[in-house]
Amino acid sequence: MIAEFIHYLGTRTNPGARRLGYAGEAAALEARHRRCREAWLPHLAATRAALLRAAELAHPNSGDALLVGGGSVHDLPLAELMDRFDRILLLDIAFGVEARRLAKRWPKRLRLCRHDVTGIVDWLAKHRSLPPAELLSRPVLPQLDIPPGWVASVNCLTQLPLLPLNYLAGRIVDESALEAFGRALVQGHLHWLQAWRVPICLVTEVEDRQFDRNGVLTSGTDYRALLQGFTTDAARIGRWPWLIHPPGELADGRHESRIVEAWCL
Repeated sequence: MIAEFIHYLGTRTNPGARRLGYAGEAAALEARHRRCREAWLPHLAATRAALLRAAELAHPNSGDALLVGGGSVHDLPLAELMDRFDRILLLDIAFGVEARRLAKRWPKRLRLCRHDVTGIVDWLAKHRSLPPAELLSRPVLPQLDIPPGWVASVNCLTQLPLLPLNYLAGRIVDESALEAFGRALVQGHLHWLQAWRVPICLVTEVEDRQFDRNGVLTSGTDYRALLQGFTTDAARIGRWPWLIHPPGELADGRHESRIVEAWCL
């Protein structure tokens, strides 16, 4: 708990994002990574390999690469990508100590870009109600000095609705409206990626599964329907399991795994 609190204090984000819990979530993710390090190693290695494969398929030999969800740098092959790109831009709504340390290590090659890809966090922090449809429908691209030649969204797509929905819990009683809002955030991110009009890589979970202490499947969620519009024209370059909550991490001996896929467009 002390290490998590220290990480929370060291996380940089804006006041609206902090109000919605992004600093706390970044700290909790870092603590979870430390606890589950061994169980997560295959997933982190597979993510790095998929990103390198996607960068190779995109054929860039220079320019900038934009990595979305880069606040947690454990799944990013930064040194290897620097062999292919002039500069790496990490985009996230919050950045912890490790990302800032690496930016200082490579001041001319690695840049941190704090940006809310949903475009609705500050609005929610102020109004605490469902945002208007027009706000959800407009991809908000960050202002960059040089447009990237390759963009990757890394293990963040299905996480985008979680904190906004949690922040609205108790205020909005219409479950169907909340579900539609969550779907709109996911679809909005896919449109946001395509708005760059450059080669894209998407690394995301497509399914999660919960098991009891005896390994019996108790529930699960399939996210593939949310990706249909994107994957129609994309090519899958990887698929692997991620034991995100190994036995001992959850109460009553339960554990949770995910299926992760990597796609190129």
